[in-house]
Amino acid sequence: MGPESEGSLLNRGTASDRPGLFSSLAYPDYRRLWVATLCGQSAAWALLVLRGALVYRLTDSNAWVGLVTMAALLPGLVVTPVAGFLADRFDRRKLLALTFGLNTAHNLLLALLALSGGITEWQLLGLAVLNGSIRAAEMPMGQALLPNLVPPGRLLNAVALNQLMQQGSRMVGPLLVLPVVTLADPEPAFIVGAVLYAVGWSQVLRIGTVSRGVIEPAQGVMLNLVAGVRYIYTHPLLLSVMVLTVLHCALTMAFESVFPFFSRAQLGMETGKELFEGPTYLMIGVGAGSIVGNLALARIEGQKMRGRLFLWLGLLSGLSPIALGFASNIPQAVMAAAAIGATTAAFMTISHTIVQAAAPDALRGRVMSANTWHVQGTMAGFNGINGVLMDLPWMTAPILLSGTGLLFVALVLGSLLATQLRLVYARGIPATQGPVAVS
Repeated sequence: MGPESEGSLLNRGTASDRPGLFSSLAYPDYRRLWVATLCGQSAAWALLVLRGALVYRLTDSNAWVGLVTMAALLPGLVVTPVAGFLADRFDRRKLLALTFGLNTAHNLLLALLALSGGITEWQLLGLAVLNGSIRAAEMPMGQALLPNLVPPGRLLNAVALNQLMQQGSRMVGPLLVLPVVTLADPEPAFIVGAVLYAVGWSQVLRIGTVSRGVIEPAQGVMLNLVAGVRYIYTHPLLLSVMVLTVLHCALTMAFESVFPFFSRAQLGMETGKELFEGPTYLMIGVGAGSIVGNLALARIEGQKMRGRLFLWLGLLSGLSPIALGFASNIPQAVMAAAAIGATTAAFMTISHTIVQAAAPDALRGRVMSANTWHVQGTMAGFNGINGVLMDLPWMTAPILLSGTGLLFVALVLGSLLATQLRLVYARGIPATQGPVAVS
């Protein structure tokens, strides 16, 4: 529970009562966090595409693509709980600035190695682990800080805009590197990530709101570390939402490692540059759809309607990968990818809103780190699994994408039997827990 910074009362004004799609951006510190996270996420998605395509060109192996993608996500299993503890122990804005500075240095190092022409798959793997470790710390710190930057009445809008930006950055990052890849060579495109993180770092350094959680000294370090996981596991609503979200991430969102193979086998993009362009086009489609999905969701204020959408979006996010699996040209594939982006992003926005609303501010850093821990770990593991599956002689993109999508549809229908989820579908999202300071 962080005290308000000096300018908080001046920043309140009438902005909290101002309706509109982008009303949360009226709060200066929230706007700075939003821009910073946009830059960081855009750099991350651009790097995910470039790194996967580069290792595929070096090894001609889907398993290596899955391994490197997994390496960028898997460190969250270890780092995220510690990051959540630190986010509730120290000033969240200072910790966030540290992670942005480290990721700026990482992206610069990777760009230099790529430009040297001598980078190996093992160096890519090691740097992916480093990048994943820093990002695993960055995400829960930003998520824990966010509710302190807007009044409680704007939390749903703030989370929706934050998710719009996070998911929409799948388009922004690849879109920024596409001209470099197309007009020059793939290697200079790695510089874009370093520039984006540097810009984001400058924004985080300007955030003035002081925000901390509450650590109970009597509980000891270990009990404080696992407090977020324990809260989720003993909270019936959060546990039900978490299980459904984990299944969603595993079956409908772990597709990055499939994109290089899909571009070659399904779209016929086989040359050096095309191996980079194909996944980039697909990721741009996902990002564009994410923007549309979250913009539409941010306009919906009714709690009950959002609850119903949680159900319908779950069903649609399971059906949309089927269209991508059977796409045979770039326009079809980009449109199908946009459908995936719209449905999965909106589903994840509602899921994150439920977690943010149900978490008390004193524990929010650790609860959000536990949420990230589950989501990132699942996507890491299943990206690795999908990479291995795509190397099987009989496996095709239509089989993989259709099979996982239909399985999730069945699971969503089965979730109607779970009392807590059925209440969300019928009544909507619960109210915010704990005080929120505004700057």
